[in-house]
Amino acid sequence: MLKKFEYKVPGGKLLRAKLETTEGRISFIQFTGDFFMDPETDLEELEARLRETPAEPDSMGSVVMGFFSEKRTVIAGACATDFVYVINQALKA
Repeated sequence: MLKKFEYKVPGGKLLRAKLETTEGRISFIQFTGDFFMDPETDLEELEARLRETPAEPDSMGSVVMGFFSEKRTVIAGACATDFVYVINQALKA
């Protein structure tokens, strides 16, 4: 079942997550919205890294924060913790 969550970042942009889980792991995830990321390819890499991770809030935080720290991605209109939040809310949906 596809789960979705939409979040308006305070003072920022819209961030949406769509995801599916299979056997306790993320099998599909996609981020959309009106935020900007540099380099743009990091968005696809983040989605790829999240696939097959355990669908648990503790896992999401470490994977997402680790990714953005490692890649040094510049995000305009949101921040790494906003991505963690939208994923965790979508998992609860």
